[in-house]
Amino acid sequence: MISIEPAEIDAVRSVAADFFDRYRVVLDDDDVPRYDRSVWSRACSDLGVGAIVEPEEDGGVGGGAAMLSAVLVEAGRTLSPLPLLSSAVRAQTAIRVLATPAARAELLPSLLTGEVIATLAPRDGTVASIEAVHVGTQDPGDGWTLSGSVGRVLDGLGADLILVTASVGHEVGLFVVEGHVDRVAQETVDVTRQFARLSFSSTPARLIGTADQSALAAIDHWTTLALAADQVGGAQACLDLTVDYLRTRVQFGRVLGSFQSLKHQCADLALRVDEARSALAHLVWALDESPAHAPEAAAIAAVTASNAYVTCADETVHLHGGIGFTWEHDAHRYVRRALTDRSAFHSVRAAREAVLTACGI
Repeated sequence: MISIEPAEIDAVRSVAADFFDRYRVVLDDDDVPRYDRSVWSRACSDLGVGAIVEPEEDGGVGGGAAMLSAVLVEAGRTLSPLPLLSSAVRAQTAIRVLATPAARAELLPSLLTGEVIATLAPRDGTVASIEAVHVGTQDPGDGWTLSGSVGRVLDGLGADLILVTASVGHEVGLFVVEGHVDRVAQETVDVTRQFARLSFSSTPARLIGTADQSALAAIDHWTTLALAADQVGGAQACLDLTVDYLRTRVQFGRVLGSFQSLKHQCADLALRVDEARSALAHLVWALDESPAHAPEAAAIAAVTASNAYVTCADETVHLHGGIGFTWEHDAHRYVRRALTDRSAFHSVRAAREAVLTACGI
């Protein structure tokens, strides 16, 4: 059980909000990385984003899901393109639950400082669609090669460290790719982040740890936490943008916000944001205090936060009228991020089935 005082969480949230407001990234240029490496280094040094969940004995803060979600909500509010999900959450969670202590001691220091950016290849089914072959004769950690390809790798183009999960007997192995990887950019709806397809052809890799299939569930739960936090932050930003606009825009001689029907629409959006925030809080509680409830809480958060973000983003475009459809306005960026959050990392349909199963239906 992780015990963090609410005042401490509020302080972290305030610092994070200031940081992401100050380091907003220009998103219009498609010829440059979505994030600045120096800003990521500042995020690691000023906010300690990579150290939040890691235990103190490994150089981390031990802040748990509560502190991490507070930071990620603010990142989602500003559509931050920094590699929070790919490196600080997915890759580091894989290292935390799969890697050996020696491998953790080797890899974590450079990740915590932001010197190295990592990414974890997504999976098809239970493990990545990559075949791992052991060609060594002695050390089981060395002498492996990887073959196959995997798409939708977040920050796969610029990541310094590529991690892949693959079957090792009846267990799941975590591999560090050490050979050449073909990286091809993938065009996605989301204009705030970069995805890539990675191809391996007998590519040398190093096995840094194995575990049973439950380790994959842990990675999924922390990924869902990061996505739900991003969705809550984005949905709240959409609501704030819309309310501010309706308070100032005059139409037919009246402020738009004075029309009863538009007030009702905003009230409905506020309820959706509150539902998503409650689902996120439930998942935070499960990960920090009651891991047995994490599967159900993650499924609920995946459904509730995804639907809330997509609805709020869509209505932001509609309620802004003509300006909401322009490229210069942020509304379409929130729509694109919402659609990607909902579909690129997990299945909302599968999450609904998991909720029903947990309820015994």
